[in-house]
Amino acid sequence: MHISDNIYHEAHRVHTHHCDDVFAARLPYYFQAAQEGAATHAMLCGCSNPDFEKIGKAWVLSKIKMSVERYIPWSEEFTLKTWIQPTFRFFAPREACAFDQQGNILFRTLAYWVIINIETRRPEKPEQFLDRIGLSEDKTLWSDQKLGKIPKLPQGEPISTFFPQIQTRDIDSVRHVNNISYIEWILESMNLTYRESWKPKEFEINFTSESFLTDKLEVKTVQTDEHSWIHSVIKNQDGEEVETCRARSTWKQRSELT
Repeated sequence: MHISDNIYHEAHRVHTHHCDDVFAARLPYYFQAAQEGAATHAMLCGCSNPDFEKIGKAWVLSKIKMSVERYIPWSEEFTLKTWIQPTFRFFAPREACAFDQQGNILFRTLAYWVIINIETRRPEKPEQFLDRIGLSEDKTLWSDQKLGKIPKLPQGEPISTFFPQIQTRDIDSVRHVNNISYIEWILESMNLTYRESWKPKEFEINFTSESFLTDKLEVKTVQTDEHSWIHSVIKNQDGEEVETCRARSTWKQRSELT
């Protein structure tokens, strides 16, 4: 691992526990790799969550979108690069890009991170900390893409529902459900037969409220196109349904992504 021009570089090898039943990398693993890179980059610059915890603050993920070109198989290696963009409002945008050993792009992400006050759970302006990380001089790396709001679930009955059970392993250092768990639950809610032949090409998720260990959740999914879906994770709070996150996914046949 190293930092060059304020870009963090990290080598990865795909292990069996990162793979699905045909030894191809799973989508949550790609998200984990991108976020591990973000965390290590921040750690090396002195502004990781353990650093922030000492002053009552924490990084939390607000929005993220991933586009996948290929799910590589077990034992292959890839290189992850990640860097930040200029902040705006309460958002600290961060991009990541993974390359296989031939230099081909495997996946790319754009994420909006937020710094919160742990006690109030309210966001704070990030500029005071991000000068520790710095901006890359290579502006060609920056995408012009912006992350907006994902549409609400269309009217009508959801095509599927799923009731995940929150466990202690789903809780992270900020004491709420980790974003990877939501992604895994949404994928798990999809029809198994469908998932045997199709994998996500794009996956975008917006987080709107927190969930905790004792919450009861429901994942609702509605199809919006032949291979596109809107997902919503709902919790019951004082007798009312409160949305914790909303996602949008587009799928392609496995053979086109491996």
